[in-house]
Amino acid sequence: MLSGAVVNRYARGLLAFAQEHGAIDDIDAQLVQIAEAIRVSKPFRQLLSNPILPTDVKLSTIERIVTGSLRDDVRRFLAILLKRGRGAYVGSIASRYRELVDELHGRLAIDIETAQPLTEAEEQAIVTRLSQAYGKQIVPRVRENAELIAGYRIQVGNRVLDATTQSALRQFRERLLNGAVRKEGTR
Repeated sequence: MLSGAVVNRYARGLLAFAQEHGAIDDIDAQLVQIAEAIRVSKPFRQLLSNPILPTDVKLSTIERIVTGSLRDDVRRFLAILLKRGRGAYVGSIASRYRELVDELHGRLAIDIETAQPLTEAEEQAIVTRLSQAYGKQIVPRVRENAELIAGYRIQVGNRVLDATTQSALRQFRERLLNGAVRKEGTR
């Protein structure tokens, strides 16, 4: 079975359970913490996907990561994943669950990558325009990347709006090379 299908099936199942029990956002909050720990810690990722370690060891490690106590339903869900050898998918399932919750609440997460820090007004202007364009509440994730030289890159799902100097220079270089190749080829 494809990993995307596995991730989607578990995330949708958990969301259906959460909707029935009025726990959508509480479960999401705990999964966000777990996903972040998986993202930043390679040893934690390895621990979850290790087939030799018992489920209790993995769950106790997860419990130490989560602020407060782990919800019983989240614990049972994670135990099912871990017992079925799906530990490597926990981070992806948590991310997919977050996407489904955002969709349910009419939110859209976007990534904004900038060369220099955005002012509050600049960020708000971007959020407002995207909110109008998509008809959803925009949740921006902003990070700096000095390699962009100037400008910004916005990613909404699979779509990318690249208004960076780095991109403009790359396109200019390609046009120059294409023009030079055509000239040389006609001589």
